[in-house]
Amino acid sequence: MLPQSGRLKFEPALEAAYVAERFSASRQFVRVNLLILMAIMFVIFVTDRIVMPQISHLPLLEMRLAYMLPALAVAFAATFVPRADRWYPRVAAAAAFGMLVAVSIVGLLVWQHGEARLIVRPIYAAIAIYFMLGLSFRTALVVNTLGIAVYVVLAAGWAGLPARDLLYTISTLVLTNVLCIAGAFKLEYLRRAVWLEARLLQEHALKDGLTSLANRRRFDEQFGRIWQQAQRDGTPVSLLLVDIDHFKKFNDRYGHQAGDEALKSLARVLSGSVRRPLDVAARLGGEEFAMLLFDAGREYAVRTAQSILDRVRDTAISHADSSTGRLTVSIGIATVIPVPGRSPAGLLQLADQALYAAKDAGRNQLLSLDPEYEHLQTGLFDRSLFAGSTPRARR
Repeated sequence: MLPQSGRLKFEPALEAAYVAERFSASRQFVRVNLLILMAIMFVIFVTDRIVMPQISHLPLLEMRLAYMLPALAVAFAATFVPRADRWYPRVAAAAAFGMLVAVSIVGLLVWQHGEARLIVRPIYAAIAIYFMLGLSFRTALVVNTLGIAVYVVLAAGWAGLPARDLLYTISTLVLTNVLCIAGAFKLEYLRRAVWLEARLLQEHALKDGLTSLANRRRFDEQFGRIWQQAQRDGTPVSLLLVDIDHFKKFNDRYGHQAGDEALKSLARVLSGSVRRPLDVAARLGGEEFAMLLFDAGREYAVRTAQSILDRVRDTAISHADSSTGRLTVSIGIATVIPVPGRSPAGLLQLADQALYAAKDAGRNQLLSLDPEYEHLQTGLFDRSLFAGSTPRARR
């Protein structure tokens, strides 16, 4: 939810995601705007020399251009650096503040030489800071507030602006900022609301509607990312496939509503077993669930699976058609270190074969496999792999 009291800030983790995604989405527009601003600066410089030749000898006109163009160029370059979402706002804010100071000094200096047309030029800079540099509302507000403060100090102290002219220029700057604040606040609020709504829709699309676990689409996406990361790091990946024993009989005897409650109960057990950021629990379909564990060896995977078995038994959900008299699950476990020649599909099949082996062995148990599996073909189940396989299986 959006924060109250107009603070325009999410909780820390969500705020970091918003800032990164917003910058990534607006990066090209920011670059174009910076190029436009550099062109505008040059046009203004040439126009001032043509329209006001009596002040063209002032060195600060050239100094203004000499500062502003490099400052905007540095901000432009900052959009290309690694972690630009973190560095660009700082560089752009510093450049914007310097731009305000430079424009204020030049305007006041020109006023001292009898030309008043540039004295409110900072209003253009203020508008650019609110709407063209890609700064957040809070940052733009701080930069412009500091700019007004500097202008007041320079105008009242260094330039000796008369009280009437000082009141006019300051009121013009303040009113301009008030209008910009109203527009920039609304724009920022709408951006955050749209982003949050899109994120919620995305989360909803990647969740199973009944259990609120990740759905198959989310599982496949996470599987690919984890596989690539583990391949780079040389770390093991473990996959647990969890299936409710005799679930069709459970549904037939107790009804689909009871079946749904059983699925939710198992989902809560799996969700409570996800303890690390990259691990994921998902419902693949029907009564079949999966848990993907990053940087998890066989022992950790077996401990996790045993905990799931125990917690499911502890739910004590009655199941008259089960040999135990209660709802149980079977779990197939596969653990590999991703290397060239291996694939997520192979790991999935290995865990699938382990799951079927656990069911063949009597259900209500786990079985772990971790042999080489380059010879496996997706969709092919070879029960002969389990003949005499006790040394590589835990029952």
